[in-house]
Amino acid sequence: MERQIRANTMKKVSFEEECHSFLRNTHYWANLKYPKNFDPLIAHSSFLRSYLELIEDITFYDQFRFIDLEGKEFFRAERIGNDSIIISPLQNKNYHPYVKAGLQLKKDQIYLSQISLNKENGEIEKPHKPVIRTVAPIFDNEQNQIGLVVINFKMKKILDQIKYKVEDKNVYLLDEDFRVISASTIEDDLPYESGNKKSTRDGILYTKAITQNQDSTFIENGHIWSQQSINLNGARFTFGSISNVPTEIVTPSNWIMALEIPPRLVTAELQPVFESLLTFNIISIISLLTLCYIFQKKKLEKELFYRKLESKNILLTRNKVKLEENNVIVNEMNNSLEIRNKQLSDFNYLISHNLRSPVTSMSVIVEMIQKEKKPEILHQLLPKLGQVAHSITQLTEDINDYVAILDNKEIKIIDIDILELIHEVKHEFTETLLDNSGFEVRLNLEVWDHISYSRFYFKSIVHNFISNAIKYKRENVDSYIEFESTIENNQQVLYVRDNGIGLDLDRHGENVFKLYKRFHRNISGKGMGLFLIKSQLEALNAIITIDSKVGIGTTFKIIFKK
Repeated sequence: MERQIRANTMKKVSFEEECHSFLRNTHYWANLKYPKNFDPLIAHSSFLRSYLELIEDITFYDQFRFIDLEGKEFFRAERIGNDSIIISPLQNKNYHPYVKAGLQLKKDQIYLSQISLNKENGEIEKPHKPVIRTVAPIFDNEQNQIGLVVINFKMKKILDQIKYKVEDKNVYLLDEDFRVISASTIEDDLPYESGNKKSTRDGILYTKAITQNQDSTFIENGHIWSQQSINLNGARFTFGSISNVPTEIVTPSNWIMALEIPPRLVTAELQPVFESLLTFNIISIISLLTLCYIFQKKKLEKELFYRKLESKNILLTRNKVKLEENNVIVNEMNNSLEIRNKQLSDFNYLISHNLRSPVTSMSVIVEMIQKEKKPEILHQLLPKLGQVAHSITQLTEDINDYVAILDNKEIKIIDIDILELIHEVKHEFTETLLDNSGFEVRLNLEVWDHISYSRFYFKSIVHNFISNAIKYKRENVDSYIEFESTIENNQQVLYVRDNGIGLDLDRHGENVFKLYKRFHRNISGKGMGLFLIKSQLEALNAIITIDSKVGIGTTFKIIFKK
């Protein structure tokens, strides 16, 4: 429906701009200083001669006329073909509605007629020629009204543009009586003037819901309709005049631009929704099975390790001769076990901490989709499901990298696109995934946005920063976290700022990066986030410092040494 409104607005604006062009042309002729007792055919033919080329070059002029105050023409030029203008015999037009309306105009008023098929001597001209007429009073150089300028503008190309379908949608232009002016479903323009009695809203559109009341978009019998009114009556434009006095538009015509999406297109639009849901479910199941496999594998490795340790202890008790040598072996194995246990503890924390956010976001969006009935909201939520699914898939790959670190004791260094990685982590939090959460992630990475680092470590660092900024944000404040890159002393530096509740560094400064240290008792946590950030940075020769003020926010400075 939103795309429908945009497409209809484009059609409406294009039509209005064409009307403005007609009015601007008429305003030009109405503001010329005509000679007293203006006679363009004889006495003042030289005055008009310089303007005839202008009339001839403006190809959407079909007829150009001057009419006196009694409704009689005293100049008439008609277009023959596309390139030439001829001076035609004069006619009496005092019985035409547009002439009668024009004689009632005041200075700085322009009359815009209805769109109609051109008639000559009371008969519709063939081939059919749709036109619109503009009328404006003209004055001599002493400001005495001498008559009217009347211009017939060709409407064929404009109506053909309206007929052009937008994404296979049907387009209709109706008048104030709901008669069809032009439509993509019929070839003829203004069919009611040609004798087609069914060329109305009910006869062609098969709906009575299109009204003049207000612009709207609605669904009827599986069709999506969008209508926008075009009402120029009473509008005022300056048209860039020197006097800057606005010109008022007088017109009996109010038009309606209507677009229709047939049911078959609506069905085609909804099909990807169901396909996306199926794809998301399959990806989620595969991701969960992969995580279960990794957890089970680590559990079996740990059990096997303990069994080996038990057998070695039995050997120690049976062979006292080798007690000293075996004690050294046991100490080495205990140190290895302690490191392994710490790595497994860190691994378990990272898995539970990093997985919690995307799983929570996935649950929230799935619940919203189950409750939501409006197609346009579903269109907004489904891409976000894909983003969360991608985050879970990427997290699985990162976990595999970290497992490789544990197995091989080597940290894999790759080139990281920081902008892409931060956008990926954003999709793991409900507060940054949805549009109306009141929390913003700001990026200022113009100086540098790539770094050689462990992807798993860097993603864990970004995840902890964003998680802490969300957890410790202030109430009733538009919260944010900002990542800014810079170069200082020929080294890459990354600033991470937030406007959260902040820390009292005079009181807690020595313990900020220590394990299991918490500083806000009213907010849940384990006191591991900043410790892990510092550990993962120092593992690859980086330095982190902190500057924080209570009630203002916190700034971290990370220096990546070469």
